[in-house]
Amino acid sequence: MKKISAFLAATTMALAFTACEDVPAPYGINNGENEGGGEVSETLINESFATSLGSFTAVNTEGNYPWTCSYSCAQVTSYADTDGDGTKDNNPAESWLVSAKMDLTEVDAAYVTFDYILRYANSNEVNTNYQVLASADYAGNPATATWTALAFKPTQGSDWDNWYNSGNLALPTELCHTAGVVVALRYKAASKAATWEVKNFVMKQGVAEQPSQPEEPGEVTGELPFEESFETSLGAFTNYTTSGAGAWINDYKTAKASGYDNSTKVTTPGTYYLVSPEINLEGKTAAHLAYEYILRYDKGQENQQVLITAAFDPANPAEGWTLLNGTHTEGSDWSTFAKADVAIPSAFLGKKVRIALRYNTTDDGSTWEVKNFRVAEGKPGEGGNTGEGEGGGDAGDPKASNGDFENWANGKPVNWTTASTAGNATLSQSTDAHSGSYSVKVGGTNSANKRIAYKELTLPAGTYTMKFYAKGTGADGSVRPGYVPVTDGTVGSYVYGDYTNGLTNSEWTEVTHTFELAAETTVCVLIMNSKKPGLDVLIDDFTLTDGAGKAIIY
Repeated sequence: MKKISAFLAATTMALAFTACEDVPAPYGINNGENEGGGEVSETLINESFATSLGSFTAVNTEGNYPWTCSYSCAQVTSYADTDGDGTKDNNPAESWLVSAKMDLTEVDAAYVTFDYILRYANSNEVNTNYQVLASADYAGNPATATWTALAFKPTQGSDWDNWYNSGNLALPTELCHTAGVVVALRYKAASKAATWEVKNFVMKQGVAEQPSQPEEPGEVTGELPFEESFETSLGAFTNYTTSGAGAWINDYKTAKASGYDNSTKVTTPGTYYLVSPEINLEGKTAAHLAYEYILRYDKGQENQQVLITAAFDPANPAEGWTLLNGTHTEGSDWSTFAKADVAIPSAFLGKKVRIALRYNTTDDGSTWEVKNFRVAEGKPGEGGNTGEGEGGGDAGDPKASNGDFENWANGKPVNWTTASTAGNATLSQSTDAHSGSYSVKVGGTNSANKRIAYKELTLPAGTYTMKFYAKGTGADGSVRPGYVPVTDGTVGSYVYGDYTNGLTNSEWTEVTHTFELAAETTVCVLIMNSKKPGLDVLIDDFTLTDGAGKAIIY
């Protein structure tokens, strides 16, 4: 408001000068020359927002969530605790940050540029709820002014460290040679309250260079193993929307892509890529990518793809890719993650590559969530992802327990070898999987029961639940879950649950068994492949959880 007052005062003072006297220029305007005849700065606005909102004024037209100076920038959000219960809510809001008025009667062209971070926005609201606008008839109420939008296409960020640049946003030509012009940042919150931070807001005379591309966050080169959980952010990955609207976001502790807005029940068409930083495969003779995902409402496998390139061009983010994985299994709930583990093609070994998650939707699309993205040396199931450390325990990988049978070493599923005689079946890898790339084939014979058993575990007293999926290789397979106590390497009496019979080779059958331990016991949990009929069976996605639901094998 101080600058606006100064502008009005300068205008009043000008009336007192005669035609022969020098008239002070209105706020921020460049005459082209100073008193000595030299050039004057062409900068019309220069606000860092480091310590205040400067010449800008915050105005609310819905709610009471104004722009403020925070974290050395101008910031706005309506994600707040409004009822004092200690819980923040998504509150509806419309908040404006409006510049002081400018006299552009001597200006032929001008453009705006600034740095920003935008997070937690609905992907289909990014281009409508976070705008840069200009007006020549603003009189203090944004709702009654005539506004023209500048060509701002925001990119949604994944952390609070990497700032994007708006590019050079040309002021509409009809506002040049006009007095009383303002520019404004408009924040709108409807179904979801984003946070928008802005700094280094500059407006200059001149023609904006075209095309202007947003600046990208700093590059990160990934050495193997390269890992990103997506638990709290999109990490060093970058969004590129190549058609329509939308973007990958960090939601439900995953990288999530969906054109569907649950509040409006509308799906917005769009194609967007989530691109990794450079991953260094120099000197590698084998490497693989593993990740977990949930896919719901699939409309076609071509809409969810994993791609790879050694020649990424940020100016053409949809070009130059090679398909790495184009097959994903559709899930039936929001809690069960499928797993994928694919080899990096030999053509990309020895190079620096980028990997992208490509999502596409029309007006009726899927939702795809991805987590635990990991590129490691070796073949699928190998390369530091074997589940065994030097002492034979878990190596710290999130999938090290290997209930999904994705990790194999020396032809055996990791952690499914016992020191006792509990596991006596012949095990082999199968690509017929309930999820991910592999299941385990448990060899059968009609002369004896055969068992697949997990390595010995010492479990406290309590209730435990086994769950897995089984499939036959013939017409009538049979399995029976259970456990056996192990003392000093010697098995005790086997304790079994019910038989699951009639397993066919056409579908997977879910098997669940709950048992109790009265005291702390060292056991092998196991699945018996019955000698009647003695056929091979497939097992996948085995879990063991305790009474509190904590996963022990997963």
